Amino acid sequence: MVYVVLACRFLIGATFAVSAFSKIRSGASFREFASWLAGLPIPGIRRAGARASRAAAITVAAAEAAIAVAMVAPTTVRAGMLLAAGLLAAFAAGTQVAVSRGVRAPCRCFGRSAAPLGTSHVVRNLALCAVAITGAAGPAAGAIQPAGLALSLVIAAVAVLPVLFFDDLVALLAGPGVPAGGR
Repeated sequence: MVYVVLACRFLIGATFAVSAFSKIRSGASFREFASWLAGLPIPGIRRAGARASRAAAITVAAAEAAIAVAMVAPTTVRAGMLLAAGLLAAFAAGTQVAVSRGVRAPCRCFGRSAAPLGTSHVVRNLALCAVAITGAAGPAAGAIQPAGLALSLVIAAVAVLPVLFFDDLVALLAGPGVPAGGR
């Protein structure tokens, strides 16, 4: 089970590291993310304006960065996985609300994307939530053999690619004329 947790750690850590970086890599990226948040049907954000959307953007980026860092040390893995599961559940719920209200804003999970939010994003977030729950349920430390460590890394590296290029993959599988975010 320790190798499953390692694969979960690498997958969740890489996903949140890339996501946080995509938001804070430049002032323009951060402002774009905050502006995107302001346009979503998040209670209190839209009415409160730029200050609230900036605070929400800071909170999301900080939580994502904290999750990525928490995956490094065995003593913080469980807390990081639980934070990741909670954040991913909130993302899934928020995305579902946005989709049900007809919001066609592009997904800004990993930076710029032309793909509008869709039910496929809800499914992706719930799948990642399940990975985080699995990682939280298992042992954070244990005897690790080099081959098991290598296999865990390879599995996580292969699994993180469809997560990071999710919109492209959905568009490819959906075929021409279908929005990448799906509905």
